[in-house]
Amino acid sequence: MSENKAPLIFEQMNKIQKQADGLVKEQTSSQGSGFKYRGVDDAYNYLHDIFKAHDVFSVPRVVNVLREERLSKAGFFLMYTVLTMEYDFFANDGSKVTACVIGEAMDSSDKSCNKAMSVAHKMALFQTTMLPTMLSADIDAETHEVMPSIPDEKSPPETPMAICDQLAELSDFRAMGHTTKEMNDYLDKRGTSLTYKQAGQLIDRIKEIKDQPPLDEK
Repeated sequence: MSENKAPLIFEQMNKIQKQADGLVKEQTSSQGSGFKYRGVDDAYNYLHDIFKAHDVFSVPRVVNVLREERLSKAGFFLMYTVLTMEYDFFANDGSKVTACVIGEAMDSSDKSCNKAMSVAHKMALFQTTMLPTMLSADIDAETHEVMPSIPDEKSPPETPMAICDQLAELSDFRAMGHTTKEMNDYLDKRGTSLTYKQAGQLIDRIKEIKDQPPLDEK
């Protein structure tokens, strides 16, 4: 009879689901929409003691990483990261169940992976426990308006003369103070390695904002 007994993790996860009976969205987005949401800290603070009481813990595993640079409408460069994550939930007899989720995030510095992992873990916890929402559908606290994706360096090579013309135009815009500091840093980093499409996208963006007062910091 003991050989047919279900793994302990199934019993413990059922107990966790029974105890996790709802988490209200009490945080408010600082952006214009002002929507309500539950952050990863809310999830940890609410579920930690419940998981602890039933001797269940989770271990993360990154399955796949997708990263690319994106340009915001404000002229800032963002790192866009998509992580495919697996979380193993263990009981104290070694049995486990695994949840596979995707986390997406953007950041102008070096935190996009951290944010993506936080989003993924929050969703794994919410969906595994089937935590009642008690309010409207959950969405992330931070959003970004972005330009179309910047093509990667594997794009077919473009006509060299077109690139030279574009680099000259970018240099003129920079001299006239029409570029942001982030654009200047991007140009310093990429230099002549910009593709025709990347340079064209950047020129179009500069033309959109060039009527604004010149920036002092270059």
